[in-house]
Amino acid sequence: MVPFSRASLASDLSDAFLLDELFEVMATEGKTAIGQDNAAPLSQRELEGWRRELGNIYHARTMHAEFVAALDAALGDMAGTRDDALRFATSDLGKRVLRLEVSAREALLQDEIDELARNALMDAREDGRGSARLAMIRERIQVNDLIDLNVSLGMNTSYAYYRGMLSEGASAGMNADDLLYLVQAQEPDIRRDVMDWIEAYFLMAYQPLTDAELQAYIDYSASPHGVAFNRAMFQAFDTVFVGLSERVGRGLGRILSSDSL
Repeated sequence: MVPFSRASLASDLSDAFLLDELFEVMATEGKTAIGQDNAAPLSQRELEGWRRELGNIYHARTMHAEFVAALDAALGDMAGTRDDALRFATSDLGKRVLRLEVSAREALLQDEIDELARNALMDAREDGRGSARLAMIRERIQVNDLIDLNVSLGMNTSYAYYRGMLSEGASAGMNADDLLYLVQAQEPDIRRDVMDWIEAYFLMAYQPLTDAELQAYIDYSASPHGVAFNRAMFQAFDTVFVGLSERVGRGLGRILSSDSL
């Protein structure tokens, strides 16, 4: 009997869940979102240097490696959850679902596709009879508590960003308590953005699935192992993206602090 190997299984999970491709998309999302943020006025020279630094921070291969290590730690010795996740991801339905999720997320990098997805969501929400597919999407979201987990992740990364700025003396005299209050005040906006994005994303990604296939995916996601694996994934996401956000805050904080000297 081959002994259970946590390291090899983490690698197997990464391959099966297409994590290398997912982090290529996430790295682009991060660089695009921060690079387009005009909250801090930068000269052209500063902007060019900042974009280079963002490329180093949002480095897909490094992010992926850090995530796999964090996921491995979050799963610990939950061999049953690991095996169950791998079984699902390598099943015919699992392969199809995961490919649809990554492909849709990559497509949403295009502004016109993002707009189409959000318009489709508005249409589904305004359907007087109610959208049966949207109801299934919301069940998929609810069984894994995806709204609250994403809101928590958003607030944690926001706080880490400001904490990084503070560490470089670029927070206009604010202290840690001020930053906490600032981030807490963002919660309604973060929640609304999360809800709109995830419903539009899932509605688009799962469109090719039949109702029976989507229900089978929901059933897996709602199972004890499915819930446990999702929690471990978000714990790993939190580890990686909180660190990234703090590095972004420190990097921008250094530029702003040097400007004020």
